Amino acid sequence: MREKVKSLYLHLDMSLPRHDLFQTDFLVTLTIFKKGCTLDDCKHPQVSFSSRQITVRTGEDVIFVGELGGEVKKDEITVKVTPSKVEVGLPKEVAGRWNNLIEKKEEAETSTVVRPDGGKKNWDKIEKEAVKEEEEEETTGDAAVHKMFKKIYGDANDDVKKAMMKSYQESGGTVLSTNWAEIGSKKTEVKAPDKI
Repeated sequence: MREKVKSLYLHLDMSLPRHDLFQTDFLVTLTIFKKGCTLDDCKHPQVSFSSRQITVRTGEDVIFVGELGGEVKKDEITVKVTPSKVEVGLPKEVAGRWNNLIEKKEEAETSTVVRPDGGKKNWDKIEKEAVKEEEEEETTGDAAVHKMFKKIYGDANDDVKKAMMKSYQESGGTVLSTNWAEIGSKKTEVKAPDKI
């Protein structure tokens, strides 16, 4: 049985998408970079546990397998899905830092993966796809505002960029102007919000 599990780990490690983990005192967040997932594919029944072992599936495909460094509240996990990634929020059973977020499998052997493209990637194509996905991704709240200002600044001429930088810096972030003729000749005053 142990050899079967070992071979499962070796097989999965070669084919699983890239992932990232980070923690706070109360939460471990697992981000799995997998394109084309839908929330229906990643509902809670698709995140399963066996002791501290976690398995994440999309439909029939396993996209992550690992042994957590500590216990989590299995009934309070959250799953967030975007077009390019799956985020699993795992609340810790006991607050504090874990030494290892995922326990390392010492019996796993290293293996070489042979890529069909010979290890060469078309980075221009990958960049264009990533930019397209980012543009198509729906954002809300602060992320939507940040995206809007980034687009305005990126599409602007030099005078608009200078006006935006000068007004924002001089006002301590309370004023943002795109009119260089108005902003260029004077110091921008700090304007506190009306509700304070």
